[in-house]
Amino acid sequence: MGLVHKLDDVEQGPVMEVALPDIERVRAYKWSASLRLFPIVFFLTYLSLTVLLFAFGPWPYPVQNGAKLYFYLFCTHVALLIGYLTAANRKPGGYYGRWSVGHLVVISSVISALLFFPTSKLTTGSYFPDIRGALGNLGIAYFRSQALRQEGVPVVMYMRIFLAPFTIVLLPLTVFYWGQLRPFLRRLALVVALGDLVLSVSIGTNAGVARFLFIAVWLLFASSVSKGRRLQRRRPGGRVLVLGVIAFVLIFSFFTSTMLSRGSSVRRYYSSTLGVYADENHILMRSFPPELQVGVAGLSSYITQGYYALYLALDEPFVPMFGVGNSQFLFRQAARIVGMPEILDLPYPVRLQKYGWDAYGHWSTIYPWLASDLSFPGTILLMFLIGHLFAMAWLDTLNRLNPFAVVMFSQFLIMLLYFPANNQLLQGGEGLVAFWSTLILWLLTRTIIRRVSARMPQ
Repeated sequence: MGLVHKLDDVEQGPVMEVALPDIERVRAYKWSASLRLFPIVFFLTYLSLTVLLFAFGPWPYPVQNGAKLYFYLFCTHVALLIGYLTAANRKPGGYYGRWSVGHLVVISSVISALLFFPTSKLTTGSYFPDIRGALGNLGIAYFRSQALRQEGVPVVMYMRIFLAPFTIVLLPLTVFYWGQLRPFLRRLALVVALGDLVLSVSIGTNAGVARFLFIAVWLLFASSVSKGRRLQRRRPGGRVLVLGVIAFVLIFSFFTSTMLSRGSSVRRYYSSTLGVYADENHILMRSFPPELQVGVAGLSSYITQGYYALYLALDEPFVPMFGVGNSQFLFRQAARIVGMPEILDLPYPVRLQKYGWDAYGHWSTIYPWLASDLSFPGTILLMFLIGHLFAMAWLDTLNRLNPFAVVMFSQFLIMLLYFPANNQLLQGGEGLVAFWSTLILWLLTRTIIRRVSARMPQ
């Protein structure tokens, strides 16, 4: 008979042993349908807006007949929704694991702190990143970091791949369980987590900053509503909305600065790959002052250009890659191990280079990457599974018992955010290991058992 261990490094409260039905009745607040469905409504709205921006935004993509593209996207969105609905009304799972939140945060903090300095050395040239200098010119910081990584010996990057299951839990667990962590552990985890944010800023990468803020805001919201609080003004949920707006402004400002400083052709509202100019008279462009229009043009290009690649890919024949085509890390390793460099040319996005599309410099959405293994019809079925697991992770997060559910939910947040761009989580070795290890640990530790030992909710 398995037991869920107390949160040893979490502020202590009354502990009692109860049968599983009792724990579910205590933990599973009367969540409204709107709360259960909020994540999928949010992301389907977001994804639909990106498609509308592709079709009617400032960039005139040369689509001759988009019927197949829009029908395919409609099918993927419907599959995602149906998959989510199949799990949205279920009871959340329990937690059958030997790892407490406090122990996980301590281990993650120590490992992340030890990795910080060699990572900084490799990517910035110094053990202590010069964030002030980077903010002065994010473009120089970005290109310098790229050059340093190509010249250096990336031993620390291989270490990060193997230790990814430990480092990935730090930010989600710190934010979500903040109120339960001991004061010293809060400070330690916060300093280490902010160190990762500082490193992202110091190398001028948009993705690191966006991921940090996006996860933080979402898990603040999740932590608030999981305690039975409603999303209202003057309540924690309302404050999270304000923080969300602030986070978006920060992300947009940082993104605009990187576009201006990298010397991108977007500064001239021009796409060198497609040979088209953004419409400066478009309502989205003229609604902003000139200094922000570069950010608008760049961001709208980032979240829509992948749909044009998908449009091209839908007419390409299916060449199965048997599980390695969805990830640059995997198909490069496969080509190296089996001695077949032709594998590098098989993924859908790579085959689009014959049209002048840069598979590594431009987005292609997540769908051609997944379809390289599953075909485009098979990818629709996978959307159903992703939707189903996303709902399970959300309900388990609200239940507050399983820390790996919280981490898994944060992984799905990033996956869905980058749907219009790429297969963000699985492209690199570190993200690949982090995702699959988290998924396995979450599914294994949510096993339903007869009796559990757990903290009573506050």
